[in-house]
Amino acid sequence: MPSRTVRMLIAAAILLCSTAATAEKLGKTRSSGASKSKPPASAPKAEAGWGDAYPSIKTDLEAGRPLLIHVTVPLCSNAQIDCGASWAGQPGRLETNLYWGAIFGARRIFDGKRSGWERVEVKQQDDVYLERVVYRRYVSAKNWKLARCTKHATAAGEQSPECRIEQLVVLQAVHGSKIDRAVDDLWKNATEGATVSFNDPKRPEGKQLRSETIHVAGYAGHNRLMDGKRLPSPTPADALKRPQPAHPAFVLACYSDRYFSNSLEQAGSKNLVSTQTLMAPEGYLVDAVAKGLGENDSDNQLTERAIRTYAKWQRISVGQARRTFRAAKR
Repeated sequence: MPSRTVRMLIAAAILLCSTAATAEKLGKTRSSGASKSKPPASAPKAEAGWGDAYPSIKTDLEAGRPLLIHVTVPLCSNAQIDCGASWAGQPGRLETNLYWGAIFGARRIFDGKRSGWERVEVKQQDDVYLERVVYRRYVSAKNWKLARCTKHATAAGEQSPECRIEQLVVLQAVHGSKIDRAVDDLWKNATEGATVSFNDPKRPEGKQLRSETIHVAGYAGHNRLMDGKRLPSPTPADALKRPQPAHPAFVLACYSDRYFSNSLEQAGSKNLVSTQTLMAPEGYLVDAVAKGLGENDSDNQLTERAIRTYAKWQRISVGQARRTFRAAKR
């Protein structure tokens, strides 16, 4: 029989083995638990702004050129659709037309005291192009991630005058009976590019005449394609003949996604904001889309901005308004 001392040593050894085994099991459990734990979720990646897909536009902004949005507005005509009242549908009367001078018309909205836009020039034209108005505002360039912003940022990270973008919107009123010309102009501006010349009274004398490149072509009015008007059928060879690359567009008209988007994309353009139901292409939507473009919203943000603006002004739910607009294509 072992002595008392030997028995004590054996008991101590057993205790040590038991403790070690327990520790090993705990270690394996912790290790197993650690291996099964998921890494912390990373923050969602910010969506790219619409302008990030167009290097030529960012090059112009880096050089201090303005961002220019040209919007063709064929006046509402009671001969084509019901404009709501006789005075609202006179296709050559600017002051009262539904899409121009009426309460929700494009010029009326942009001329508003709280619109955020400064009127630069008003030009009376001819029997087809009735009137053209140029508007301006300045926006922060931070969403554009321009190199010149980094160079001129203050120590506190505040925006300096050099870190702003001049944004111009040109509203072009077209006689309602000449709506086919308006559609042709949209197509040309989007697929071939164009410039706009105007006088800027805030520039020094002798330098007031400006000529600036159109970066986005817009349209706000009746969908003439629903009446049988057709867009050109572009071919890949057509792109090689163009003096300038195609630019993005937006079409505020009934069912514009169905009628405009594919043709624009085939020609190298893109319909950034399009619709899929009957709708009212009024001035508050032009204003909302223009401001989203100036702030370099993503495609989804542009559409969401249009949806919420439409819901507010039409006094409908956001869900109802969402059915009006086509979700951004990825």
